[in-house]
Amino acid sequence: RPVFNPVILFLSFEFRLTYVSFSRNHGLKGFWAGICPAIIQIVPYMGINFALYDMFTRLSDRHSVFNAGAAGTISGGVSKIIVYPLDTVKKRLQAQTFSSLLHSTPGTAAVNLSNRYHYKGMVDCIIQTAKEESIFAFYRGMVPSVMKNAAATGLTFAFFTLSKNCLEAAHDSKINKRNENETNDR
Repeated sequence: RPVFNPVILFLSFEFRLTYVSFSRNHGLKGFWAGICPAIIQIVPYMGINFALYDMFTRLSDRHSVFNAGAAGTISGGVSKIIVYPLDTVKKRLQAQTFSSLLHSTPGTAAVNLSNRYHYKGMVDCIIQTAKEESIFAFYRGMVPSVMKNAAATGLTFAFFTLSKNCLEAAHDSKINKRNENETNDR
């Protein structure tokens, strides 16, 4: 079974051919396809995510790992639902850029999606999608994405809380031991 080696991948002929072909077709700008909606969506996503997580954890008396995981799952899912239209725009811009690369690379049987839609940028993608496909097009594929994001966010907050609880317990035990030693020395 071959082991993945990024150096060999980088030096491989296919990688260099693809890189050169992509650079010629799209320039440096092509490597950043979909960056605007990605940056714009991360601010409300993280704000909503942490605000909801904080609200849900404050509702509970205990700061247990389970409660943190449940709060994280709900906050991650809700925040992803809210920003999902921008995620769709980002993916469409990236797909447009990379599908043309696959179409131009010899030996690939890719469908050139850029013939179907050609977006000039983020705003154009939003307008064309809403006009030609309806507002529901922004939510296609949302369920698996929200499920993945909710699970990942829930696990992230659960493991954060577990680690935090373990470190606090170790710190508190060390402080208590130090206080006992100081009391016994008097």
